[in-house]
Formats: sequence, C-alpha cells, structure tokens
Amino acid sequence: MKRGRWALAAVVCVGAIVFMLTQLGANLDFYRPVSEAVANRDDQGTKEFRIGGVVKPGTLEQAGSLTTFDLTDGEATVAVDLDGTPHEMVAQNPNGCIPVIVRGRWEGERFAGRELIVKHGSEYDDADHPYGDAQDELACEVAPVAE
Repeated sequence: MKRGRWALAAVVCVGAIVFMLTQLGANLDFYRPVSEAVANRDDQGTKEFRIGGVVKPGTLEQAGSLTTFDLTDGEATVAVDLDGTPHEMVAQNPNGCIPVIVRGRWEGERFAGRELIVKHGSEYDDADHPYGDAQDELACEVAPVAE
C-alpha cells in the first residue's frame, strides 16, 4: 500500500516536471537575425516566427494600415510588410535605423509581419546592442521618443 502511494507521487512529480518543461519550451520565443532567416527561408515555409534587425534608412513607408520597410542585420536585407502602424519609436524615426523584432511569416520573398517590437528602451546605446555594428555601417542617428 505504501509503495503504491510513493509510485503515484513519483508519477505525479514526473508528470508535473514534464508539463513545466514543455510549457517553458513553448513560451520561449527567440528571434532570428535577418541573415539567418533569409538563409533558412525555404525550410521555414509559412510557419510564424520572429525576425530581428534594423529598419534600413529611407525605406519606411505607410499607406493606410500597411507599413513597409526593409530590415537588415548588416549581412542581409528583407522587405517587410507590417499589418498595422509601427511602434512610436519607429514612427518618430522615419529615416530608419531602429532595431526591431517583427513577428510574422514568409510570403514569397517578403516577410509579412503582424507585430513589431522595438528591441530597446528610450535610453539606447548602439555600442551595447547586437545590431550596433549594422547601425554604424548605415550611419544611423536615432532620435529619442518625444515625451
């Protein structure tokens, strides 16, 4: 009888651990740099994922609820169609150079985004940022968010 209780307790504990690990794995949401995403485009198919890079200067355009821009990591560039308006940090820097993450999927050669996330706060130093080198190559000047 006592053995049965221990076995049941062990099964419940193992089940709880497996459940937590699978939920943790499902909630981890990494992003791919543009060059990696472009290199693996065929393998990705139309599955949704996150792609990170810098909005290339001079490419940000808005037409109604569609925002388009080129996203680069300094090695590769991809055209992005974002459904909706961009984050205010992006909107206040129409010349680009803002590090962002876009959630979406491939639609042919273009990336169809449904969500844009700014990859830093308003106190930003490109020397500490993974895309700081790409910003340096693009000669970026990022304006702070107006308060």
